[in-house]
Amino acid sequence: MMLQLFDQDSSTLTYIVADAATREAAIIDPVLGQLDRDLGELERHGLTLRWILDTHVHADHETGANALKSVTGASSAVGAACESTGHDRMLVDGDVIDIGSTKIGVIATPGHTPGSMSFLVGGNVFTGDALLIEGCGRTDFQNGSSDELYDSVTQRLFTLPETTVVWPGHDYRGRASSTIGHEKHRNPRFAGKDRDAFRSLMAGLNLAPPKHIDKAVPANRSGGALHAGEAVLPMIQPAQFASRFDPKLDALVDLRDSVDAQCAPFENAVCLSTTEIPKMQAIASNARTLYVLCRSGRRSLVATEALVKAGVTNVCNVTGGVLALNASRSSTSVGAQAHG
Repeated sequence: MMLQLFDQDSSTLTYIVADAATREAAIIDPVLGQLDRDLGELERHGLTLRWILDTHVHADHETGANALKSVTGASSAVGAACESTGHDRMLVDGDVIDIGSTKIGVIATPGHTPGSMSFLVGGNVFTGDALLIEGCGRTDFQNGSSDELYDSVTQRLFTLPETTVVWPGHDYRGRASSTIGHEKHRNPRFAGKDRDAFRSLMAGLNLAPPKHIDKAVPANRSGGALHAGEAVLPMIQPAQFASRFDPKLDALVDLRDSVDAQCAPFENAVCLSTTEIPKMQAIASNARTLYVLCRSGRRSLVATEALVKAGVTNVCNVTGGVLALNASRSSTSVGAQAHG
């Protein structure tokens, strides 16, 4: 099953895709201000959210990725070339995401941004801002490239069967979907145009900047805030943590419990639960920086929010948790070697 949802402020189209048998679901391009709506739709249809997917780092709205993660425990993913932090998986072309028996294929479609991805589910493709209905995303900021976008659309998306339904990230004229065949033959930015003509067309658009770009892009590079109107929480990538953590100056809180995989405590870490905020405050008061860590970055995100609200200014969430630290192969360099 598939649901299409609309955010009036940014004209963003959000999609919930679910496996009919298991009721497991993925949400594509959630908007932070629509958290209650999205959770309501999941509950109304009896769906369990497993994946939160952003097609790219958006400039026109804040992603709801972190907010949905904190409530549902779902995993988040975005294109590796987006260089965004706080996600459980960094996607590359050809990856496959499973929700039950439903396969979500990942197609790299850079150009609007370097890390733009489209998602193929059966005869449907969710194109984000790469391909719109009789249009396409702009290429004049965030290291966009009209040459790359031309190749992404004409050599990747237009090679899909013409009956493939196109579900765009935006439409400003109230249209819901299109098809690859329609866009290949009728899209005025591509039909009958070679690369040079497309490059000239895109260079002459002279569009105003998105109204939320100054706030949205920095927020979306960290998975978004937890609540609309609030600042993005302080976060650090595993590789940066590995180079910055000094056990003589900093403190590390490990929030994993006994049911977590690889739950051996980390050297130099204090093992606490997410409810022990006063103890974390006390630790932070004697440290240069208090780093908060858990298995995947979800619990530490919630704890970091609670600490910030309690007035702690030197707290920092380690994005992706132990899983990301192990993947970066940097844990031993910070004295965070697991015992056991």
